[in-house]
Amino acid sequence: MSPNDIPPSPIQPENRAASENDRERDSLAEFNALVDSTYQMAKRLLPFMARNRVPLTPFNYRLFYDYLESDDDVLKEKLDEVLRSETIFTPALSEKLYNEFYRAHEEKHKELTQVGEKISRVSEDLGHNLLKSQDSTGHYRQVLNETANQIIQGDLEATAFKEIIDDLLLETKYALNTQSDLADHIHSANRVIATLTSELRDQTRLANMDELTQLYNRRYLTFKFRELLAERGDGLVLSLALFDLDRFKVINDTHGHAIGDKVLILCAKILKNHADLGDFLACRYGGEEFVVLYPGKDKSEAGGLAEIIRQQVESTQVLVRGKNIPVTISSGVSQYRNGEDVADFIDRADQALYLAKSSGRNKVLLET
Repeated sequence: MSPNDIPPSPIQPENRAASENDRERDSLAEFNALVDSTYQMAKRLLPFMARNRVPLTPFNYRLFYDYLESDDDVLKEKLDEVLRSETIFTPALSEKLYNEFYRAHEEKHKELTQVGEKISRVSEDLGHNLLKSQDSTGHYRQVLNETANQIIQGDLEATAFKEIIDDLLLETKYALNTQSDLADHIHSANRVIATLTSELRDQTRLANMDELTQLYNRRYLTFKFRELLAERGDGLVLSLALFDLDRFKVINDTHGHAIGDKVLILCAKILKNHADLGDFLACRYGGEEFVVLYPGKDKSEAGGLAEIIRQQVESTQVLVRGKNIPVTISSGVSQYRNGEDVADFIDRADQALYLAKSSGRNKVLLET
């Protein structure tokens, strides 16, 4: 009997029982870990929802679970805006928020994916035609070599020579047609790829823009911060100004959300014009909050630039039924410290902003 013919040793009953016990213990440990993590999450989530008067519904649970656990800045921005407005979370509002947020993001992702797939198909088709052209060119080169050898190696009668030339002309015509078809295909593919690339660029831009103000959103702010950090590392000199419109809820409650949106748009235009003057980045951070990133500026320089914005907002004319309503803005400024993440960077600006608000509003304060 060869070694391959030796039957495997049967598993002893006691070993099988031990193995099954180990599996049961592992499964129980996984289950207990899941229960514990769910319990710990519930200890954070449920009091948070209760403090903010958010009913415990499936829609709200999903929204605020992601709010606390995920790194999705867009979701946090959306819910922060609603929480700050002190809107009552009715079942209709909860479902509306859920559908608007998740479906909108699914559609954006779907559109980006579809454009990418189209570009991939066009590129694949173009590659196939290039290979076809290479095969044709190789075949034509072989025919030329064989024809040259026939002419060189022997005396050919006129009839045979004519046949060789006729075959060569046919091969040449075929090769030229193939090259012409390829040129047309490349030209057409280039047009399609240019169109799709433009569409992809537009879709990417929309994913990074705030729809109302047309400023960059919080997601892009995080991306830009990380890009600057990757480019300049520990040598990064960067400051930011966090702005918040003063008494914005009063404007909304007194004059309506249409006027509130008008104020946000006017403020966004000031920020965009300001950012265009330098290598700055203006973003809508959420609700009535805005951020301007100042690469290459320390906090004192950034504070001076933020003061220009404050003055421009204060002098803005917002007419409601022929009467100008006052609009002011407060700001906190911080400077990047090596090793911190964007959340800590913004948090220090937020602390300065809080002091600006609590000490009278309509002012710019630097972090202490």
